[in-house]
Amino acid sequence: MTVRALSLLAQHRAGLLASVRRRVRPPVEPADIVQEAFVRAIPAIEAGRVVDVQAFVHGIARNLSAEAMRQQQRWSRWLVDADQTEHVADDAPSPEAHAAGRDELERLHGAMASLPPRCREVFAMRHVELLEKTEIAERLGIHVKQVEKQLRHALVLCARILDDQGRET
Repeated sequence: MTVRALSLLAQHRAGLLASVRRRVRPPVEPADIVQEAFVRAIPAIEAGRVVDVQAFVHGIARNLSAEAMRQQQRWSRWLVDADQTEHVADDAPSPEAHAAGRDELERLHGAMASLPPRCREVFAMRHVELLEKTEIAERLGIHVKQVEKQLRHALVLCARILDDQGRET
């Protein structure tokens, strides 16, 4: 950026900020609008295509302010003020659901631990590491069909163990 452009922008910043403050309301930040106006104006100013810098920058800021307020109005019905957050429904799981999920995860870990070693290894690579079957086969030096067979076996054993545990409780 040239010294001339910086000088012109610094010269017009205070007036531009005051103008934008009159056009927008919170949560729109006037300083952000002024910064964006400068960013958009600098290339034209440096290229020498602008005769009246003040009018040019104010025009850009006016358009940006109007667009920001349109966006704010469009989204305002979906936004909640910070002091109103206590009235918003929380979609986080309840403590009971969290505890139940933790228990089920522990049961699954127990079921996985009881799998035969190769079966457990294939199952973990597929469902924990999220590897593709071909990559698992390459890493273990076996065929993809063997990976599929081990995965089926692991799922059947885990389902059986979890089902047996479910009947016990």
